Amino acid sequence: MKTLNRNRCVKFLGISIIIAIMLQIPCGCRKNNPDAHRITQIELYRLDVTKERHFSHGTWKNRQHVILKVSAGDQSGWSETIASKNNPDLNLCEWGDFLKEIKGLTVSEAFTFLKDNRGRALWTKRELEFVEMALLDLSGRLQGKSAIELLGLTGREPIYGTFCVLEEDPALAEKQAQLALEQNLKTHIKVKLFGKEELDRKLIVTLRKVMGPEAYIIADPNRGYKSWQNLDELARILVNLYNSGVDACEDPATLTNEEWITLQQKVGNLALIPDYNLRPAWESVNSALPNMGKYYNFHPACMGSFFDMVQLGAKVKDWGHDVMIGDASLIGPACTAWQQIAIGMGAAWVEALEKPHESDVFLQCIISKATFQQQDGRFAMKPKPGFGLEVDEILLKKKSIAYCSL
Repeated sequence: MKTLNRNRCVKFLGISIIIAIMLQIPCGCRKNNPDAHRITQIELYRLDVTKERHFSHGTWKNRQHVILKVSAGDQSGWSETIASKNNPDLNLCEWGDFLKEIKGLTVSEAFTFLKDNRGRALWTKRELEFVEMALLDLSGRLQGKSAIELLGLTGREPIYGTFCVLEEDPALAEKQAQLALEQNLKTHIKVKLFGKEELDRKLIVTLRKVMGPEAYIIADPNRGYKSWQNLDELARILVNLYNSGVDACEDPATLTNEEWITLQQKVGNLALIPDYNLRPAWESVNSALPNMGKYYNFHPACMGSFFDMVQLGAKVKDWGHDVMIGDASLIGPACTAWQQIAIGMGAAWVEALEKPHESDVFLQCIISKATFQQQDGRFAMKPKPGFGLEVDEILLKKKSIAYCSL
């Protein structure tokens, strides 16, 4: 009887192996193979934000966010981008038509497609990064691994979050700084500047008054200073901003990599932060230089490739500098994704935070997420497969301005 049972067991095992081979199940488990399934569905949700955002280059009166869901097998990956600004008539399906090119591909094939199509008119760094985030999320869920593990990121310590103030009126900037304190964001704050020295100094003084002497204040003119004749003149402006109370300055003007290095030497204790020169990551990983600043800003929606960005981050750390993660006015699934990437990279701070004061629509649709704010104000995570975001899709569809399935 024992021999008969053993024979039946061996026979059953043999049949199981044959079935596994026929189904092409690698290493015993189809579920853990990201390429066992093809992308079968691509869904888009449009959410609009009407809170004005003021920059040196203009004002956004409204912006159209697109939430992306890419599905393969029984798993999905999420992402987000801003499709347009000041364009409430955006046609969601027409805008998203380019995404049809990845439908039917496996995850690996889709990653390869993105790399091969860099530079195409329809696939700018924004679109490439938009899709790559969803693919990282999807791939991680299919494999039961976190997205930051797939990227090879090992950091797990909580990091500081940064509130961003985008107001040209100092009185309104003061109200925004008070809101930062209410959201327990007391240690780091960013203020957009406008390339007008007197106004910019007033904004900095206002924030310093509200935030106190210990807060780290970052200024960002978005390359707004344009009338300087030489680096000494630009350095004088920046030192005056420093004396007004700012600790760091991102992209004060359009500069070459070599000019960044010289300018940092001229401004003393003011920490410079290159941003624009690091876009896209697949180029800056080879062109960026040491000593361009004390921090290097990796700006969402501008890096183009998370894989190249991770390589660039490793270089920056090897140079003895630090990395920070910026923002792209995000309000949806990209917030938690970038927070996890920032934690994984051991960034000095992250600006890509949820913004309930601008829009809480997507926040209402979150069932659970991997990141959270601690009592000390820092942001932490409990890694989950992919980026770990669970969404009430029925509610999201109901609250969206538009929905499209491609």
